[in-house]
Amino acid sequence: MDKVDNLIHIIKKSHEGGGESKIEMQHNLHKITARERLEFILDEGSFIEIGALVGNNGAGVVTGYGTVDGKLAYIYSQDYTVDGGAINVSNSSKICNVMDMAIKMGAPLIQVFDSVGAKLSEGVDILTSYASILKRNAKLSGVVPQIAVIAGPCIGIAALSATMSDFTIMIDNVSELGMSSNKKLTQQEEKYIDAKMYSSATNCSKNGSTQIIAPNDAEAFAMVKKILRYIPSNNVEIAPMDIEIPNLNILNSNLNEMVNNEMGNSYEVMKALADEDSVIELNNKWEPSVITCLAKINGVTVGIITNAEREHVGLNIGITEKISRFVKICDCYNISILSIVDTNGFVASLEEEQNGLSLHASKMIYALVEATVPKVSLIIGSAYGAGYLALASKDLAFDISYAWPTAKISVTEPETLIKTLHKDEIIQAENPKLKEQEIISKYIDEVTSPYRAAEKGIIDDIIMPSETKQRIFASIDMLHSKREVKYPKKHGSILI
Repeated sequence: MDKVDNLIHIIKKSHEGGGESKIEMQHNLHKITARERLEFILDEGSFIEIGALVGNNGAGVVTGYGTVDGKLAYIYSQDYTVDGGAINVSNSSKICNVMDMAIKMGAPLIQVFDSVGAKLSEGVDILTSYASILKRNAKLSGVVPQIAVIAGPCIGIAALSATMSDFTIMIDNVSELGMSSNKKLTQQEEKYIDAKMYSSATNCSKNGSTQIIAPNDAEAFAMVKKILRYIPSNNVEIAPMDIEIPNLNILNSNLNEMVNNEMGNSYEVMKALADEDSVIELNNKWEPSVITCLAKINGVTVGIITNAEREHVGLNIGITEKISRFVKICDCYNISILSIVDTNGFVASLEEEQNGLSLHASKMIYALVEATVPKVSLIIGSAYGAGYLALASKDLAFDISYAWPTAKISVTEPETLIKTLHKDEIIQAENPKLKEQEIISKYIDEVTSPYRAAEKGIIDDIIMPSETKQRIFASIDMLHSKREVKYPKKHGSILI
């Protein structure tokens, strides 16, 4: 065999991973192989492998770079057919290499997890290997986007790497994500438990560990490609814009009807403002009463915060954490933020107070204040007290604040305010309860009027609902060149 044929033989063998029988086993588990996954994600023929001959049979991970819709991206895909994709010294060095290249080139990093964990036979060196990967996850955070796809087991320290990513996608009925193995959880409880349910995609989406659940591999990797169309390659670029954008001159009369019929619905407003089929909802199982999503408005990527339903849900710890995390991602990657507001404020709950509601609320407010991207608020319903300050106030965090004629703005819940202001009149009445209702009905429109707020400059304008998309887009476009001077500091002490 001459040298060229020998090279071809060696490369072919490295591409076989664990061999035909292991590949067949992988397919029987309803999973595709590490290399097949690359074909789903990257543009055809664009993948260039790095470190193919490191270790035995590719060392249990395929690493390299390619393009996604023409955009450079680095990728590693764990190969379950080789020792169950176990992390060892060889494959961790391959992973660290592509992570270093991603940050040097300012390109996104795609991580595909499918591994049983560490190769324990390599001893304490594995701790160094894991540490090197996690250190790079932290360094890349906020510099280049990190997208993790959990395509099989991701247990132990690997779970830390996956959840440190900006976007974590799990595949339903296939993925496992957790710090402890199912066996260890069962032993700890000293009884049989269905431990797998705790590491399932459904549970991880409910506790916020993962942002998106996909029904299968193809949908998961299609979502990776879609996300990359919405975000820039790094933190110094702007978010990509669609070449073809909708007609900006079409007004939405349905929004006027919504207001006239007093049927304001934050979720429907969000859908009306977003371009067709452009919404990517994140963490939709975690605190589902509030939506955080990426969407396109006239081809421009915008991060939207809004209610999921018409009922007023008080802001709680979970909601504040969800919003805080979303705001940080938008701010990292220069994505404008739109807050559609219809809230009575923070929940009145003894349990929430005991668990530190005020601390978590302050984290959310800090995240919004610290974010330097364009921020626009639109009040379509209630905006009371601290809820108004957090999600709508231009004096606190937002650059522009608009309201619909249906907006109700008050320092606290208006009934409470009116009863306080007219306490003596109510007490002295023959029928205080009847008088109370009479006074509330008389003054409630006055104390919540958006026109009063506009007169004081608390909001910038009361806009026609049918023109909302045009006004929001014009404001975001105007704020595109926004610059903020920051005080010299490492970072604030209010932790997210």
